[in-house]
Amino acid sequence: MNRERFHLFANFFSSKGGGSEKTEASTSTEVFTTSSAQPHVLREKMAEKKLSHGETVTASISPVRLEAVHGKMALYFCPMQTLDVLETTTPGDGGEIPANVVVEGLTVPSGYKSGLYTLKNVQISSNGSIQVVANTKTTWEVVS
Repeated sequence: MNRERFHLFANFFSSKGGGSEKTEASTSTEVFTTSSAQPHVLREKMAEKKLSHGETVTASISPVRLEAVHGKMALYFCPMQTLDVLETTTPGDGGEIPANVVVEGLTVPSGYKSGLYTLKNVQISSNGSIQVVANTKTTWEVVS
């Protein structure tokens, strides 16, 4: 099983990668999502984990699909099978999880191709919308 990884903000924070990791180059591709990305799949996985409105967690989600679209990468949740909650930062209030998803700060090196990936160590919040936010530990791994 061949997996490639990179740290999203490695160059900005002087992190060093090693082994099979790819650090973010100066040229990266923005990741976005739309209502057609099937956000209900992420919402269902969040409900299975008993997450609720107002909750913020660090999690890994897999697999997600990246598709090259006009120089950017579209993120789709349709193939998603697992949501692995690594840490709860803020507990939820018991309310319903919002239906729409926005992504913030997600990028991939410009050489990445369309395909299936595991998105590791991403912050997921649910307040008004589900926010999927990159942090200094966020990585992408190719699903083989």
